[in-house]
Amino acid sequence: MRRDAAVFPVLVTVDRFAPFRNWWRAAMFVVLGFSYWAHAGQVDTRGAAIDLSLIPEVRSIRPGKPFRVGLRIHHEPGWHTYWRQPGIVGVPVSLTWDLPAGFHAGPIQWPVPEHVKMGNLNAWGFERDVLLIVEITPPEQLEPRTSIDLRAKGAWMACERTCHPGWGDFLVQLPVRPGAAPDWDPGNHPVFMETEAALPQKLKGWTASVSTEDDGQNRLRIRSDDPAVRADPSARWYFYPYTPHVHSDEPQPVHFPADGSVELTLMPFPIPAPATETLEGLIECSSGLPPGSPNRFAVIQATWRPTPNAP
Repeated sequence: MRRDAAVFPVLVTVDRFAPFRNWWRAAMFVVLGFSYWAHAGQVDTRGAAIDLSLIPEVRSIRPGKPFRVGLRIHHEPGWHTYWRQPGIVGVPVSLTWDLPAGFHAGPIQWPVPEHVKMGNLNAWGFERDVLLIVEITPPEQLEPRTSIDLRAKGAWMACERTCHPGWGDFLVQLPVRPGAAPDWDPGNHPVFMETEAALPQKLKGWTASVSTEDDGQNRLRIRSDDPAVRADPSARWYFYPYTPHVHSDEPQPVHFPADGSVELTLMPFPIPAPATETLEGLIECSSGLPPGSPNRFAVIQATWRPTPNAP
C-alpha cells in the first residue's frame, strides 16, 4: 500500500518554519558555492571548529580486492555535523567521488546518530568524532607499482551557536602491489574495525509496520515474531528515519499494546515527502535490540499499512 503524501498536513506555523527556510537557503549556498571552491582545491570549514581528513584502511591496493577509506571528522566541544537524514534542519555530509577508470565507490556507511540542537530546534547528527566509511572496489587489472589517486569532493554543515557550510577536495594516494592479503595500515585499521563493529545491523525476528491515522500522524508498530518476546516498556524507544518522513523537532510518544508490541507516534515532516512502500530507519531501544543485546540501535523496514477509513 503506497502512502499518499497528500494526507500529511503541514503542522507548523510560518514563524516556526522560518528557521528551516533559513537553513534551506544555507543548503543552497553549499550546493551553488561548492563547485568553485572544490575546483580551486581548497578545504574550507568556514571557521567551524571541526577537522576533516580522508584516511585509508590499507597502505596499498590489491587488484580486484575491495578496500575501505573513511572521512574522519573531529568536532571541538559544542560543534556538530549532520547525519544522513538531519531532520527539520541541517545538511548531511556528502562525498562525490572522482576515481580512475574501473574503480567503484559504494555508499557511506553511517554510524548511529545523536540528538543535536540547531538553535532551539532538534535535529540528528554527530557531536562525537566519527568515521564515515566507504568501500572502494578496484578493477581486476592494475599495473603494479602504479600510484592511484582517489579524489573526493566533500560538503557538510557544521553548527554550534552559528552554522557554517563547508566544502573541499580530499585526496588519498595509494600504490598498487601484488598479494592476496590486505596490506593494513597499522594506525588506521583499528579505527575502521571499531567503527564497523558499532554500525547498526538489521533487526531480525521482529516485524515492523506503519500507517497514517485520521489525525495525520504516523503510527510505527514493532512486534517480535515470537509471542513470548515482548517490547520492554521500561526502555527508551526512538526512531530515526532514513528519509524525510518524520519531524525531528516533535516528541515520539510511545505506547505498549497488549500484544507485546511497541508503538511510536511520529509527527510527519512539515514538507510532504514522496510516497514510499516502506519506511526504513533506525530504531533505538535503551535496553538492547534484540532484548538483552548490547546493541541499542537496529535497522528496520516498516511496511505502510492502509490508512484507516480510506475509501
